[in-house]
Amino acid sequence: MCGAAPLLDAESEPDHSSPLIARRHPMKATIRYRFNAELHDDESLYERARGVVERLADVHFGFREWWTVPAKARQSPFALGDREDVLKLIEMQRQEFQRKYPGVPLSVSNGVLLSNARSEKQWRANGSITIAINPGPGEVRLDIGDLSAATETPTELVWSSLRALTEDPRAVFAQTNVKQSVGKDRKLYSLNCGVFPHRDFLGWMGYVNQAVSESQVPDAARVERQGQGTLILATEKVDLFDARLIEKMNKVEISLAELGLLPITDAGISE
Repeated sequence: MCGAAPLLDAESEPDHSSPLIARRHPMKATIRYRFNAELHDDESLYERARGVVERLADVHFGFREWWTVPAKARQSPFALGDREDVLKLIEMQRQEFQRKYPGVPLSVSNGVLLSNARSEKQWRANGSITIAINPGPGEVRLDIGDLSAATETPTELVWSSLRALTEDPRAVFAQTNVKQSVGKDRKLYSLNCGVFPHRDFLGWMGYVNQAVSESQVPDAARVERQGQGTLILATEKVDLFDARLIEKMNKVEISLAELGLLPITDAGISE
C-alpha cells in the first residue's frame, strides 16, 4: 500500500549496521512536459533540442553542458555544441529507424537523447541525469536518477527545472513522477500512489495550461503563474512512504480533476 510506514523514519538517518533498518536507495524524479506533436527535419530537431537545454542552463551548473547518449557501446558521445557531428548522428539514427521499421511514421522516434556527462562514471556522480527531447510524440522528459547526488536541495532543483522547461509557450501539461525504494520495497508514484486509474497524474509537482488560484487547490504547497498557465507544487518534500504526504498529493490531484485539468487517459471514458 502506498504510504505504508517504512522501518526507517522519513526524518532519520539510516544506520546500515543494523539488520532491522531498511536501506534507502537513491530517489529518482522524472519531469515530463507535453505539447502538440511536431515533426522536424534534422536541423530543426537539433535547434529544438538546443532551445530546451538552454532554458535549463541557469537552473544548475550541471545543466550547462550536454552530450549525446551513444546507442552502441563503441560509439563516442558528442557535445551538443558540435553541431555537425550531432546532425550526422541524428541523420544516422533516423535512417536506421526507417530501415528497421519501414512504414512506421517517423514521428514515433523523432527525438534526441542527451546526458549531462561525457562518461558513465561522471554521469553517475552528477546524479544520473538525462533529457529526451521528442517533438514527434510531443514531449520532453528530464530524468534525475539520483536526487541526492545531483543536489543538496532536491525540491528547488526539480521546481526550478520544471519552471524552466514550461517556459516553452507550447507546453500544455507537465507532471513529476517519483520512484523510491526502502529495502526491497519499491514504489513509483504513478503506479502505486496516484488517485485516478483513468486520468493522468500531477505527482510531486507540475504545470497546467490554465490560470489556477491558491483557493482552487488549497492543499498545494505552492501555486505560481507561468505564462498562460500555472505551476503547482503538491508538497515541499516528497516521500512515497509517508502517508500524510501522499494524501496531500492526492488531494491536489482531486482538486485539479474537479477543475477538469487532469487529462483522461482511458479512451472509453469521457468527462
